[in-house]
Amino acid sequence: MKEDDGTGPPNRELYALLHLSPEASDEEIRRAYRQWAQVYHPDKYQAPHMKEIATENFQRICEAYEILSDETKRQIYDIYGMEGLNSGLELGPKLNKVEEIKEQLEKLKRMKEQEKMSALFLPKGSIVANLSLPEFLDGDGIMRGMAMSSAVQSQLSKSSALSLSGNLGVEENSGAGAASAVFRHQIASGSTIEFMGSVGLGSLIGVQMTRQLSLHSTATLGIAKSFHDGSINLSNAWTRQLSDTASGNIELLLGPQSSIGVGWQKKDQNTSAAGEVKASLCSLSRLPNLWQNN
Repeated sequence: MKEDDGTGPPNRELYALLHLSPEASDEEIRRAYRQWAQVYHPDKYQAPHMKEIATENFQRICEAYEILSDETKRQIYDIYGMEGLNSGLELGPKLNKVEEIKEQLEKLKRMKEQEKMSALFLPKGSIVANLSLPEFLDGDGIMRGMAMSSAVQSQLSKSSALSLSGNLGVEENSGAGAASAVFRHQIASGSTIEFMGSVGLGSLIGVQMTRQLSLHSTATLGIAKSFHDGSINLSNAWTRQLSDTASGNIELLLGPQSSIGVGWQKKDQNTSAAGEVKASLCSLSRLPNLWQNN
């Protein structure tokens, strides 16, 4: 009934579950299913561990029968195995010829490869225009400035990712821009480390570590050196999940512009809101010298 297309050995696992050969007829498949479904029916067993084993075998028997009793699914299975069925090929149009099945499967494979590549590179960007109605009414034009930003993230491996971003802002006759890169690596369960660098406006280099303290709280510790004035900045932040849609955070910054802030954020499917209260601390402008002298 089935012919090997020469790409490999025929798939036999489902046939083995029913103790059949790949050449079995439809009637033989039905008889084998009824026989083994009765043998492994969970209601026949009282001991919990035996019932669990029987339930698993019964489900596998039912799955094998569902596939082998369907002409199209059986043909796909015989040629490509479970990979062909899991690709979604059986959900497409009714296919009767081997050539049609092959063509459709190759099309689905190409689509999955494109989705996989798209998942590795996640680009995003935004453009914000600054408009002034009073200046427009005075005849000076409505456009005062524009800001553009773009970013792309690449998942290098299961535990590592690289993000590249850039932004450019223009306000009347002046403008500035910056480019940055962040390498993120998960060093352990619940712990990540980030290495970051930025050139342009606010050039700096730094490292930041984040650790999951509990199910609902995280802590972040970072250090960065500015290329603009040579200053060193330390940051420490604690974030706690207050509810399913709300979180709160405390952030402490130590450096030339030291501050402490308390904030919150609430976000659901329809709305989002955030707030922060920040207080400036006394300047620690001697911090870079302390680091150098020690």
